[in-house]
Amino acid sequence: MRRHRVASTSIRSAGYDARTRTLEIEFIDGQVYRYLDVANGVYRQLMSARSKGQFVNSQIRDVYRYRDSNGFSAAAYADTAPRDIPEDRRH
Repeated sequence: MRRHRVASTSIRSAGYDARTRTLEIEFIDGQVYRYLDVANGVYRQLMSARSKGQFVNSQIRDVYRYRDSNGFSAAAYADTAPRDIPEDRRH
């Protein structure tokens, strides 16, 4: 998937695959997250948001299932309270 660089202090780039409805976000620290079953409109809103980091935090992070570049999947913690999720997995 092709990602586009964005102006953000927390996000380096973002891309979207309409066929699979997958949103891919690369954070400044190099981690890449693939959010699943995301509507194209959400991607367009992200790309036009004044603060992309705030948009991800409020509209994407806790809403969509994801996989990260380390192979972690949110489904692994589906029945776990947020406080039990390791700190480095709380994007």
